Amino acid sequence: MKLQRQFFSIALLMLTSVSAMAGVSAGEKREHLRMLRTQAFRKVNVTPLERAYLDAFTVLGEQNTCSEFFGGHTAQGVLEELVIELRDERMNDASIGIRMSGPFTVFANSERHISYRLFADAALNTSGPFCTAKVFAAEPFVANVGSFQPNTRAVRVLILFHELAHLILGRNGVWLIPDDGNQPQLSRQNTSTVESRCGVQIRNL
Repeated sequence: MKLQRQFFSIALLMLTSVSAMAGVSAGEKREHLRMLRTQAFRKVNVTPLERAYLDAFTVLGEQNTCSEFFGGHTAQGVLEELVIELRDERMNDASIGIRMSGPFTVFANSERHISYRLFADAALNTSGPFCTAKVFAAEPFVANVGSFQPNTRAVRVLILFHELAHLILGRNGVWLIPDDGNQPQLSRQNTSTVESRCGVQIRNL
């Protein structure tokens, strides 16, 4: 159920991934993600984004401090919508991971007791920490995200969880973490909040 539409721009100092689904419709992406969750498809090679999605989806489906923070397994559906929405964009700033902008729509599912928002545009920085780390001296520096090094399995899951926390409305009526666009220090604080709830599960992957 669509409740409201507001204009907002948010630039997050993190990345979600390099997608192999460019040019594919939302319906086809959704079906692809659902096929990936079957045992047969889990054995095939997957992209970094797909692996991060599967890891995060699994954590959210279990009983732990991370899934509790996000409101339980109902957050799996919001994670799916986030991944479907992502598009790739190479940005000049290696510290930027995702830039979500434009109108956002708030959705409420009374049966599943969850409310969340989706932005009109979500661009993934292919030069950010999700898939890039500094190797040679001439390359730009790519910082850690929380306590995890860039371009690792762990950091990708943390990045997805950070983004997911921006989208889900808490029981107190505010987003799980505050908007942190153009505020690097607040973005790092938000990452610390998410890692404090999900760090154990991420390290156990």
